[in-house]
Amino acid sequence: MTTVEEVIVRQRAFAQARDWEQFHSPKNLSMALGGEVGELCAEIEPLFLETPPPLTPGGLESVRHEVADVALYLLRLYDVVQINPPGSFPQTVGHGAPVDSSAAASLGLARAVCRLSGAVGLLLEVFQWEDGASHALPSRIDRAELGNRLERVWTALNTTAGLLGIDVAAAAVAKIDANERRYPVASSRGSSRKYTELPGAGE
Repeated sequence: MTTVEEVIVRQRAFAQARDWEQFHSPKNLSMALGGEVGELCAEIEPLFLETPPPLTPGGLESVRHEVADVALYLLRLYDVVQINPPGSFPQTVGHGAPVDSSAAASLGLARAVCRLSGAVGLLLEVFQWEDGASHALPSRIDRAELGNRLERVWTALNTTAGLLGIDVAAAAVAKIDANERRYPVASSRGSSRKYTELPGAGE
């Protein structure tokens, strides 16, 4: 069983090997987290239609990738600000599709996504006036409150993932594996470019 700490350690090693810690300031990570939540919302938006289309295998995989991205940026942020992370991943049964497609279940999913978006908004508020290049956590920031806001994001993410039938731990590990292939150390070290822009991409 994959632990939260194991994922955090792998993420840290991944960043260190590529000299990416320079880009991982609290503000930059929180902004990236916000962007990933937006992408997750865009992927599952069709499920809220009056007659939602069936989620294709490709669509399910896209949703799983976005859940993984949100989890990985959130856990990286926990690590960088040195706040104790959640104790464990929830025991989600990965059905590979929303557990229930009823109107009530769709409303529950919509509420969970709304809570996730709102929680990330409150987290972004903490860092909105900070320098993106600064890695130090300003003394004005209440660490206890920051921890509470991080926890709200974590809870909302796992509620959303559970309603989608996604195993967060498995999705996160699979995404790290994929990123290790996409971002070879030799070509990505010290670079903030997307993998499609790296030397040799598409070869």
